[in-house]
Amino acid sequence: MKNRLFCLMIALLFACPSVAKADDGDTKDPLEGLKCFMMPKRDVKGKKEMEYKGATLYLCCSTCIKRMTRTPEKYEAKANHQLVQTAQFVQAACPIDGSAVSDASPTLEIAGAKVKFSSEDHKAKVAAMEVEEQIEKIFGAEPFKKGKFALKKKSDS
Repeated sequence: MKNRLFCLMIALLFACPSVAKADDGDTKDPLEGLKCFMMPKRDVKGKKEMEYKGATLYLCCSTCIKRMTRTPEKYEAKANHQLVQTAQFVQAACPIDGSAVSDASPTLEIAGAKVKFSSEDHKAKVAAMEVEEQIEKIFGAEPFKKGKFALKKKSDS
């Protein structure tokens, strides 16, 4: 009986990676509560995935995947936002002026994604916007490039 219990515990550790990570303090699942950026009332956990910019986008259904595949530029800011929100991409510069940022830089959380700015003034201007405008202003093609958002390397963990 003890061998069966032991085998079951080992199987669970390999089947549930979040359980195995409990020792490193990083137990929050980035998909927990994550909503589809096309259909914001629908959860994405355990639903559909697609490759995007070398990372994974999480969507609620095959229709959303088709829409994203057909017109990625239409959803680019929201998709980029999700990449940062799920910690697959990291930031190296201010998305407003391209200046370097550090751990001490002013930070604003935009719908679950933490963004650093080169100045309190930039942060305040973005904070005064509505969320949809913030996402376009920070995660659109040009500011995403300016902010030097990039795929997180395994060593960045």
